[in-house]
Amino acid sequence: MSVKGENWRFLLPVFALSLATVYLTVKLIRAHVAPQVDAPDYIFTKQLLARRGSIYSSYGKNYPFAKSVPYWEYSLDPVALTNSVVRRKGEPPRPKAAIVKTIAEALGLDFRRVMKMADSPPRHGYRSQFLALSSDPDAHRVLADSHLVAGVAIHDRQVRQYLHGRRLAHVLGSVNAEHCGSAGIEQLFNRELTGSPGTIKGMLDARGRELYDKRKVSIKPIPGSDIHLTIDHNIQFEVEDKLKWGLREFGAASGWCIVMDSRTGAVLAMASLPDYEPLNFGRASDAAKINRAIAFNYEPGSVMKVITAAAAIDAGFAGPGTVYRTNRDDPRYYRLPGDGSHVWEPTMTVKDAIVHSSNIVIGKLSFDFGAKRLFSYMKKFGFGAKTGIDLPGEQFGILPDPDKRMWDKASRSRAGIGQFVAVTAIQMAGAYQAIANDGVRMKPYIVSRIVDSGGAEVYRHTPEPAGRPVSAKTARTMRRIMTEVATRRGTARRAAIRGYSVAGKTGTAQKQIPGGRGYYAGLYRASFCGIVPAGEPRLVVFVTLDFEANTKFHQGGNSAGPVFKRITEKVLRYLMIQPDRPEEMLENPEDEESDL
Repeated sequence: MSVKGENWRFLLPVFALSLATVYLTVKLIRAHVAPQVDAPDYIFTKQLLARRGSIYSSYGKNYPFAKSVPYWEYSLDPVALTNSVVRRKGEPPRPKAAIVKTIAEALGLDFRRVMKMADSPPRHGYRSQFLALSSDPDAHRVLADSHLVAGVAIHDRQVRQYLHGRRLAHVLGSVNAEHCGSAGIEQLFNRELTGSPGTIKGMLDARGRELYDKRKVSIKPIPGSDIHLTIDHNIQFEVEDKLKWGLREFGAASGWCIVMDSRTGAVLAMASLPDYEPLNFGRASDAAKINRAIAFNYEPGSVMKVITAAAAIDAGFAGPGTVYRTNRDDPRYYRLPGDGSHVWEPTMTVKDAIVHSSNIVIGKLSFDFGAKRLFSYMKKFGFGAKTGIDLPGEQFGILPDPDKRMWDKASRSRAGIGQFVAVTAIQMAGAYQAIANDGVRMKPYIVSRIVDSGGAEVYRHTPEPAGRPVSAKTARTMRRIMTEVATRRGTARRAAIRGYSVAGKTGTAQKQIPGGRGYYAGLYRASFCGIVPAGEPRLVVFVTLDFEANTKFHQGGNSAGPVFKRITEKVLRYLMIQPDRPEEMLENPEDEESDL
């Protein structure tokens, strides 16, 4: 007699077992024949980071501005540490505590802290825990040895060091998180600085460790090239120090300065304030990121009068002794700019108009000389075009072409005194450099040479003429005229330097309201550009202070002039340039008027 349902109780387990057998059989077949399933891959490829090239001052490798230091980032994988067998050949396996002690000693970490990390379970999604950053090659050799430690992940890294902090920030620029240049020299010469990465190809054992005897490819990285600048680090320090003093002393919001070799066009110093920390470039304000020496267009004001007078003299249209009436009410000239509270004699020469900075006289000269001729000379002096200096972000300036845009009566007189046109500081310094260099304008430059990782020079700059805007005779005539500006007769007596002749010019430019809607009341940019020594020029120094509040120091001779003097005195002594007026050195210093 059979029990009801007994057959079903027998057949059900048999059926379930059969299904399980079929399922496992199918899985095994797929594991062996399915094309989408890969076999364990023990071959690996790793890219090695190349050291980024350094940036040096004009003194070479003894004075770096920026360099990269290799380092390693170490992380601990507790699972890999626990499951690995670590031992030297012929020795017993190393205990976990001994491995942790080796890791801690190599990185200078507390043993108990590392042991706690090794014993803790992995966090969700994070097997590895950060250990330390280190540039110690001895520590790297220990931690990369699979016979001593296990569970340590190593990542190659670089850190960019700017050895002088914020100094020269706008010229050097910065690098981003991927170590690519994002401003300045770092950006423009990123390809040369980057170098070529290396490659390792080899095999791993079952625990993921490299089998060094099975390495198939080992290509070492090629470090990037080194950039050598024309910047002298000592001159750069003095420029930034004195420019900061000027901003504090006279209440300016920003300022910029260029020191240039008048014979070659080499930039010896370039500063722009406010500045930023290169390592925190992304957090800097937009105002701080602007290199105002090359990337800021502005109306220059009276420093342009030298260019106007030089053009008229060179063309034979006028001479230093050409006389103009100083009245504003001549209807032929239409809305001439005034000379403030100055009361002149009924007539004034072109020479005196430069010394006293007369808007009326130079405005009349500009009007009479004509838009097309003045435009042609301004173009030859480098305005309205990039100078080609080896820095990113340079602006063109603004110089309207009279053949394409009408210069009205007001424009014809105002262009000659530094209104209606806009320039960059590097353009203005370059124009004065042409006057200092007997009429030959040189292309300004800031990179002197590039040297590859093997020490071979792959680039060297050769001073390059960029044209001759005026004759040597005209340039010398203008320098003689300009030497009276930094005297008691002129507008920049506080820019005079004992023992040296200074050929310079002040500029006090009203700040224009954006959109061409006139000028801000009481807001100015004060400038002074000087050539030293005037007889045998060596330096061109251009200083501008930008005011955002009404101040009694807004005139170029009262603020930019004293900054010029403090900078240039230091540079002349540092470069050991001999005085061309040595008799002044014997005068009583108490007779000298204070620059304050």
